Amino acid sequence: MIHININNTVTEPKVLPFCGRTMDGGEYSVNTQYFMRNGRPILPIMGEFHFSRYHLEEWEEAILKMRSGGIEIIATYVFWIHHEEKEGEWDFNGCRNLRAFLDLCRSHNMPVWLRIGPWVHGEARNGGFPDWVVQSKDMRPRTNDQFYLEAVSKFFEKIAEQSEGMMYKDGGPVIGIQIENEFGHCGGTSDKAEGMEHIGILKNMAVDLGLITPYYTATGWGGAYVLEGETLPVLGGYVDAPWAEHINEMPANENFLFCEYKNDTNIGSDLKLKKEEDYTYDINNNPYLTAELGAGLQVTAHRRTVPFPQDIEAQTICMLGSGANLIGYYMYHGGFNPEGKYSTLQESKATGYNNDLPVKSYDFQTCIRQSGEINKSYGRLKKIHLLLQDFGGILAPARPFFPIEQPDSAEDMTTPRVSVRYNKDNKTGFVFINNHQRLRYMDDIEDLNIDICQEDGIFQLNSLYVKSGECAIIPYHLHMGNTILDYTNASLLCKIKDRYFFYTDERSIFKFKGSEGNYIVLSNKQANSSYKFNNSLYITDSILIDQNDKRYLISQKETEKVLVYRNTGVPQEYEVKFETVDVKVTYKKVQDNNDYIIIDVLLQDIPHRNVHELLLAVNFVGDRAELYQNNKLIDDWFTTGEEWHIALKRFNFPKKLQLKIYQSKEDVYYDMPVMKGCYLQNLKAIPVYKAELNECNSNGEF
Repeated sequence: MIHININNTVTEPKVLPFCGRTMDGGEYSVNTQYFMRNGRPILPIMGEFHFSRYHLEEWEEAILKMRSGGIEIIATYVFWIHHEEKEGEWDFNGCRNLRAFLDLCRSHNMPVWLRIGPWVHGEARNGGFPDWVVQSKDMRPRTNDQFYLEAVSKFFEKIAEQSEGMMYKDGGPVIGIQIENEFGHCGGTSDKAEGMEHIGILKNMAVDLGLITPYYTATGWGGAYVLEGETLPVLGGYVDAPWAEHINEMPANENFLFCEYKNDTNIGSDLKLKKEEDYTYDINNNPYLTAELGAGLQVTAHRRTVPFPQDIEAQTICMLGSGANLIGYYMYHGGFNPEGKYSTLQESKATGYNNDLPVKSYDFQTCIRQSGEINKSYGRLKKIHLLLQDFGGILAPARPFFPIEQPDSAEDMTTPRVSVRYNKDNKTGFVFINNHQRLRYMDDIEDLNIDICQEDGIFQLNSLYVKSGECAIIPYHLHMGNTILDYTNASLLCKIKDRYFFYTDERSIFKFKGSEGNYIVLSNKQANSSYKFNNSLYITDSILIDQNDKRYLISQKETEKVLVYRNTGVPQEYEVKFETVDVKVTYKKVQDNNDYIIIDVLLQDIPHRNVHELLLAVNFVGDRAELYQNNKLIDDWFTTGEEWHIALKRFNFPKKLQLKIYQSKEDVYYDMPVMKGCYLQNLKAIPVYKAELNECNSNGEF
C-alpha cells in the first residue's frame, strides 16, 4: 500500500516581475509556481528546433509537424558562428535567415523562445563562438572584458535588427529570451558576484537593443548563475550522458524517480567548471521550468547511446509528476550543421572540446529526425501533450505530493514510483505512475494500491495493474461537464467539447458521482497515434498535419487508415490510397582498404509529382559513414545499431552519390548490439507520400 498525504497549508504563489502585453490586450505573466496567459494558468510545451540547422524550404513543414506533436513554443539557439564566422562578415541568408524564420513562426501563430547566448554550446564548434573570438589575444570571452562585450553587443545588435517587429509587444512571436547557457557551470567565472554581474550586463544589453520580451531565462542547474527577479531558472534532464568521458554504462538515472525540483548533475559533466551543485537562486521563489528535457541524445564518437521511446516518455512523466510547469525539450526536431566558409561547424576535440561529433548530422535521435520522419517517442509524448493542452490550466496550480515510502535510489526496482499533483481549488488530482528505468528491468506491478489522505477523507486507487516499462497519468475527482469522475484506472488523454478520452490496455473501470459521463476508452497504441484538430480526434499511424485548415497525411505506406472521433456519435473511418512508385537503387564498391570502403550509388529518375520525399535507407557495418554528392559531404552518421535514413529532396533528388564506410573501432560504448567490420549490408530507397485527407469522401481515395 502506498500512502500519500495531501497538505493544503501551502503558501499561495506570488506574482513575479515578468510580464508582456500586446496592443490587442494579450498578456503573458508568471508567478512563483506557473505561467499565465491573460491571467489564467497555463502549462506550455516547448520544443527546440534550430532554424540554421535545417533547410529554409523545409522550415514550414517542420513547424507543422511540431505543432501536430503538441509543441506550443519553439525554442531556438542563435549560433554566433553561423552568422559571423569572420569578424565583420555577417550572414543571415538561406538557412541562417533569422528574420524569415521568425516571420514564418508568426504566420503560423507559433510563439518563439530565442536563446541568444552568446555562448550556447549546442554541440557547435567553440560552443557557438566564432574562431576569431576564441583565438583573439585582446578579449577574454564570457567575462566583463570590454573588448568581448563590444563584440557581443554587435552580435546582439544584428539579432535585434533581424528581430525588429517580432517581439511579443509588437505582435510578433518572440515571448522569451534565454541569456547565455550553463554560465558558471560549464565555463565562465567561478566568482558568483562577477557571474551575476555578467548575466545582468548581457540582459541589459539585449533590452537596450530592443530585445524586450515577457520572459527572460538562464540555466538553473549545476550552480549556474541565475539573477533573481531578472531571469527565470530553467532546468533539464537527459536519459543518458553521451558526453561522459568514459565508455561504461551509466548508473541508474534518477530522472526516472519522482522528487521535488530535479537537478540533473550529469548535464555538462564534460565541461563542468566546479563541483558546486547548489542553486544560485531560491527554488521557493521560482517556478519549476524545464528547457532541456532531453527528447533524444546526440551521439559522440566514443558513446553511441540510444534514447529508447519508453525512456523519453517516462522521464517526461517523472518531471511532470514532480511539479514541472514548463515542459521544454532539447532537441525536439533534429537537423544538421550548415556549411561553414572557413571550417566545419561541429563540436570536436580539435577545437578543445572533449567529444568528437558528426560533421553534418545533428539528428539527436529525437521525436522528429533530421530526415523529417517521426520517431516512436513522438507519439508517446504527443499523448501527454494532448492532456496538457486540455487540462494544463488545472494541472499548473496543482502541487506535487510524494509517498511516505519512496525508492531508496534509482537502482531500487521494487518500490513503486508514484506521485500526485492536487488542485485544492477544485479538488482534482492526477496520479502519476512510472514503472520504467532505463537499461534496467522492473517487474509488472500486479496489485498497486494507493491511499491519498486529504482534508475531506481518504481517496483510494485499488488493484491497479501496471506493466513493466509502462507509465500512467490517472485523474480522480475530475469534473466532466455536469458530473464528476470519482475513480478510474485509465489514463486521461484529452477532450472534444464534452466528450472525454482515456486510454488503457486493461479492462477499464469508471465510477462517477452523479450521472455517467461521456467518455471513450482507447488502447495505448491508439493514444500514441492520436492527433487533435478542429474539435476532432484523429487516429492514424502516419504523420498528420494541419496546413491552411486542411489535414494532410504524410506516409510511407500504400494505404493509410484514419479513424476520426467527434464530440458525438461513432467514429468514422477513412482510407487513403497513395499513388505509389518503386525507386530502383544500384551500387558498386569502387575502393577498399584497411580503413574504409567507397561505394558508388545510382538512383533512377522518379516522378516528382507522386513523391513528397525520398529517403535513402542505409544499413552498414562500420564505425561511421559519409555520403557525398559531387565530391561534397552532404551527410554523415555514427553507427548506433539503427538504420541510417537520408532525405534526398533537399539535394534535388540526386541520381548519383558516393558512400564512404569506415572500419569499426574499439573503445566505443554501444547501447544496442552492433557487428564489427566494414561493409554495406543493404541499401534501398523509400518514397514518402503526401495527400489531403478528404473527410467528405468516406472512401478517402486519391
